[in-house]
Amino acid sequence: MYNPNLKVEWNSFFRFSIAFYCILSLFSFWEDVPKILIQGDLTHDSALASLHSFITEYGFNTLFDDFVYLVIYVYLFMLGLLCLGAFTRISALFAFLFNLIITKSINDGLHEASYFATSALFYCVIFPRGKFSMDYYIKEFEINETLLKWSLYLLQAHLCLIYFLSGIGKSLNIDWQLLSGTNYDVQIPLSRFILPEALSAGISFFVIIIEIFYPVFINYSKTRKLWLAMTILLHVCIVSLTGFYFFGILMIILNISAYYIPFLKSSPDNDGESEEQLAY
Repeated sequence: MYNPNLKVEWNSFFRFSIAFYCILSLFSFWEDVPKILIQGDLTHDSALASLHSFITEYGFNTLFDDFVYLVIYVYLFMLGLLCLGAFTRISALFAFLFNLIITKSINDGLHEASYFATSALFYCVIFPRGKFSMDYYIKEFEINETLLKWSLYLLQAHLCLIYFLSGIGKSLNIDWQLLSGTNYDVQIPLSRFILPEALSAGISFFVIIIEIFYPVFINYSKTRKLWLAMTILLHVCIVSLTGFYFFGILMIILNISAYYIPFLKSSPDNDGESEEQLAY
């Protein structure tokens, strides 16, 4: 059962992890910023270009190149505030808006992680603030436990929908099931190899089972721990085999936020001190 009396708040962990993740993902393509956001073929139609044109009409005259970097620096600043939990609502809102603008400006080559990160930042805007934040240390405030609980339900429902639809989509894709007689090419950062067809089909079937039945077994207390471990292992394997680091890391963060931390419980150890354990 969900435990509201935790030393570690799931919403604070979620806020910090998502903000830090977005900072790392931005730095991962920092050297490509000019090519992607400034010199790209779609630059003149991008969200950044539209925003630049809008503010130029109101007297804010600056070169487009300088404007792009200004947006990125402000975005980083907002993410830093969000990490600290300072001015949480404002920093989360602007981080979400700038992330959305940058994402829409990139257009091609976006991975699912980019859209999930935007959704996660939106959740940072609407989720209740936590005690592990600068806002709380500056001025203590009451936390609405009911809103916090329903926020968790929203995050869990979103994850369940993602995995279920992903599993259904894979099960309907014959090529993804590896039943077409072709081998499955797995790209590894340092090497390349081809898995045997039988092994590829077995792995694919295992992934489909995890995803389709995720909403059932992750929400059942007796199987939650097992399904969470298998889901995290699945993403670790995806990271190792495909090199989709940021997608795998983001999904692990979401799973830990939704189904690990909220179900911790405080119990006394042998020394009389409390320790956090999974509430299964």
